[in-house]
Order: sequence, then C-alpha cells, then structure tokens
Amino acid sequence: MAKEAPSTLGSVLVVGGCGFVGGHIVRRLLERNDGTEIAVMGRNVDRNRQPGVSYVTGDITSDASVREVLEKVNPRVVFNTACPISFPTSGGPDFHHKINVEGTTNLVRNAAMNSHTAAFVYTSSASLVAKPEYTNATEQDPILTVDPNGYKYYNTTKAIADNVTRRAKNTLPANKGGLRTATIRPGSIFGEGDNQLLPSILKQLDDGLTKFQLGSNDKKYDFVYVGNVADAQILAAEALIKESEAGKVAYAKGQVGGESYIVTNDDPRPFYEFMKQCWAHAGYDLKKHNPWVVPTWAALALGSCSEWFVWFATLGQKKAQQLSRESVEYLCLNRTYDMSKAKETLGYRPRVSVDEGIRRGVASILERKATSKKDK
Repeated sequence: MAKEAPSTLGSVLVVGGCGFVGGHIVRRLLERNDGTEIAVMGRNVDRNRQPGVSYVTGDITSDASVREVLEKVNPRVVFNTACPISFPTSGGPDFHHKINVEGTTNLVRNAAMNSHTAAFVYTSSASLVAKPEYTNATEQDPILTVDPNGYKYYNTTKAIADNVTRRAKNTLPANKGGLRTATIRPGSIFGEGDNQLLPSILKQLDDGLTKFQLGSNDKKYDFVYVGNVADAQILAAEALIKESEAGKVAYAKGQVGGESYIVTNDDPRPFYEFMKQCWAHAGYDLKKHNPWVVPTWAALALGSCSEWFVWFATLGQKKAQQLSRESVEYLCLNRTYDMSKAKETLGYRPRVSVDEGIRRGVASILERKATSKKDK
C-alpha cells in the first residue's frame, strides 16, 4: 500500500526558526516541498537562513510585536520553539520566566485571537517530571509547578508554559474548531546545530576531563535526535489541523488538542556511554579510556557544594555550569520515558538513530571548528 503523501499545512510561523529545533522544523518543511508557506520569527533572524522562507523580526515578550507579526503572516500553524538554552543554563530565573512563561502566554493568546490560526505546537521538555529520578515516565506523571531546590528554573518555567499552552485550547474560537494546541516533550535533544549538549560533552574532551567518571554508569537516560523532534512537531500540527477542519469543539479520547507528547529515540542508554561515543567520533581512543570512578553519592555532594559556592560567590547572580547538581543528576540518575502515546496517537517513529545522530552532530561541530580556524 502506497504511503499517504503529507498534506500541506498552508501557512506556518516558526517562532525561533533560526535556532536549533526551529531550524530543523524549517528544513523538514522545506524537504516536504508540499506548498506550505514558511515564515520565521525571532529577535535575530540573520543566522541559519534558508531560501524560500520569509523572515520577520519580532519579540515574543511584546504583545504589540507578536500581534503585528501574526497579522502580517496570518499563519494557519504556529510552532513555538523559542527558549533560552538549558545547559549550560543561560540567564537567571527571571529571564527564563520572561521567555518561557510570559512569552509563550503572549504568543498563544494572540494566536487564539487571529482568525487564520488553527493550530499551536509548543516545544516543551520531557524533564518536567516532579521527581529527581524516574523510569518509563509518562505524560500522566505530575510535572513541576515550583522550583523546590532553586536550580531547576529552566524545567519549572517550561512546565508552566506547557500547562499554559495545553489549557489554551478553544479559549477563544479562532477557526472552525477553535485554536488547537499541543506540546511536544522531547528527551535530551542533540544533532546538527546543537549549541548545548554535544558542545558541552566535547568541551570535557578538550579540557582533559575524561579521566574522571561521575557515578557507576548503570543508570539509563533518554536522548532524541533533533530531526526526529521536528518530525513529531509536524505530525502534531497535522493532527491539530484535521481536528480543526472537522469542526469539533468538545474534546474526546484520542484527540490531540490539549495534549502533551513525550518524544525520544526510544533507545535509552547510560549517559556516560553516550558521552564516550561522542568523544570517539571526535577522535578519542576509547581503548585507552580507564577513568577514576567517583561514587554517585560523592558526585551529587560535589555538585551541591559547587552550586552553593557559586551562589555565594556571585550573590545568587550566577549558577555553576560544568559541575552543578543538575548536571551530575544527568549522569547518575535514571531518567527514561514511555512514549507510547506519541506512537499511538501521532504515529511517531524516530527516523534517525542515536548512533547516526551522534555521528551527524559531532561531525557538524568539528566542521564548524575547522571553518572557524580557517577564518582566523
């Protein structure tokens, strides 16, 4: 049986489309070549530009700016990928709240009032679960509502924005079935254009930090290739459009509107093994790798001490980066997810494997470094 051709989304606005996830959504939409009109909104739209795409400068924290862009583009679908980087964490709690919470609230409110906009998809995070360690977590698990330890403001503000987006369904009837909203909750994202996870891992190689291993390396963690995240976002948008066209106002079981979807590569592995594979693709000889293992309890204690030291030294203005409690938790605790819901409802399947994603991502970083050296 022939595979059904993708249907056009009409007109699309990718907020943050010059960034990591947003840029891959733009590329995926261009690859489809189905007539979808693509516009990108951001504070800086001068990087990662693609031919055939319209670029509009706008600020999601400004009501007037958002309204002006939406009235200019009149998108049928809005993808909100705008977000400060999570690791190393940029900005403080107020900055993350302004972008993640106030910005998302502003976007979804104005999208609901635009008569052309029928679907809104938010790039959330799988790490919203309100407990430090978990195995096969689902969308039904409680998510963070406050930052109990003072260092999870990225996760907490993403969780609030996730709730804001899902609850916005049909608040103001904008199209036949009202505005439809959904959130995609990815695991740790990596791939080409990554400026967070892979660069941090390769920096440890550059800094000679491969001689130490934090934790026993028997805990598993879920990763996801960025192109697979883009696929999931587009699948969600297609489903929301279908629901809108059907004109259904009431929500029923199996509908996508108002729901969240965990997305991973469905291939959990120890974080340290992921790191070693990245190092190997960067030229590190794993045969010579014989690190000194720091026990989990000691690693977590070191992370907490580092957090407090930086907090006191900077009067709370900065956060520990390379050795923080949060970064140690990535290495030492189980954090895996069950993505049955995305498979069953959206039809999501990861097209690119973790191994291939690592190869692509590391190669892109090495290429950037080589280009940068030539330019100097």
